[in-house]
Amino acid sequence: MSDQHASSAQVLSAHRFWWLAPLALATCHVAMADVPRANARAANFQPSAQSAQSAARSAEGARETWQGKMLSDLIIDNQRWMFSIPLDVNPANPAETGANCGINQQGPVWNLVGPGGVSTFTVNCSIPAGKSIFMPAMGYFYEFPCPAPYPQLTPGQSLEAFLRGMTAEFIDGISFASITLDGKPVKLRRASTGIFPFTGAKDWVNYDACITGAPQVAQTDGLWALIDPPSVGRHTLNLKVQHPTYGINVDGTWILNITR
Repeated sequence: MSDQHASSAQVLSAHRFWWLAPLALATCHVAMADVPRANARAANFQPSAQSAQSAARSAEGARETWQGKMLSDLIIDNQRWMFSIPLDVNPANPAETGANCGINQQGPVWNLVGPGGVSTFTVNCSIPAGKSIFMPAMGYFYEFPCPAPYPQLTPGQSLEAFLRGMTAEFIDGISFASITLDGKPVKLRRASTGIFPFTGAKDWVNYDACITGAPQVAQTDGLWALIDPPSVGRHTLNLKVQHPTYGINVDGTWILNITR
């Protein structure tokens, strides 16, 4: 895999973690963040007691409701939306400037992500008035199955414990995360999903061997922003996030044009 492809693949998702704002793809996600999963954990991963505890707290946080949905469902909607879009026109593409931020947006909640794998960026995005905005500060997305040498289930280990432990441990490593709208702080929520099915766009497989382009399952943990509909006009949304374990230091800006 070329350096360019390796960088693009590590979207959230951290992969797959920054899905997330600069995606998760968190995520990464989405999660593109120079965090090779294969080297991040031993082949047989066992969560620490601390990550198991934070995973439980994150699952509890996902029960909060907003816009008529639990956060866990909003995260799943966000992840399915993002990974269903071909990477060459995906809002999480490292070269994205905002032209594709409206692809496949439906309903009252607008999913916002930024270009993955870059430390600084400015994105211009036009959003219809009346839309709430849901976005990750950073998320960690982990799909299953992943081929070796990525971490594998150990005998007797449940898939949910395996995935929740890895994603929780990554999010626990965030040392600083902040989102502001027009200079005012936006509250971030820690929340995670259970295991959910998704199907990635077929071209993702060219960047990440774990995304098959066929139905599979995943789990996501992260820090999320819930933004009520901004007023008509121009707004500045800023993200700052640091993860010292992986040398991540993001400073990203969205120029939001809220249109009638």
